Amino acid sequence: MKKILILIFFTFFLIPQIGQSTIKKEDSAPDFSLITIDGKIVNLYQFNGKVIIIEFLSTKCFACDYIIPDINRLYEKFNGEAVQIIGVLFNNEIENPEKLREFKKHRGIKYPVFISDSKTKKLYNIFGFPNFFILNDKKKIVQIYRGITNDMFGLLNKETEKLLRR
Repeated sequence: MKKILILIFFTFFLIPQIGQSTIKKEDSAPDFSLITIDGKIVNLYQFNGKVIIIEFLSTKCFACDYIIPDINRLYEKFNGEAVQIIGVLFNNEIENPEKLREFKKHRGIKYPVFISDSKTKKLYNIFGFPNFFILNDKKKIVQIYRGITNDMFGLLNKETEKLLRR
């Protein structure tokens, strides 16, 4: 059984990353296109002068569903401030804005969610969900979280407060 678990780990987590460039803290965040719930196209870099929290999530991710209340709280706390929280789903799961709207409503998501393509998934080395990238107001990656903790609100709140210099 132990050998099977090790084989699964290597197959799904390490082998796909061989040959991939690794995005890391202090890198400039790569820009990418997003489709809004209204079908408009925007780019990450259009969120100027703001701390940005990007949540890469999946429709099939139970952990993503589990932390939606934490991210909603974070969004409510910083709404109207120099902070932008965005959820990003990929077009292999959500193919159009109407499906995105349904997903957002069904899950009770209060923060903006967008659709992006698989190029973004490769660009940010997304192989599991959720993934959080925290960018400063200059679009530099200051923190990366892959997976969840039992207090995502506290963790993301602390990083955001630090960037806002409170």
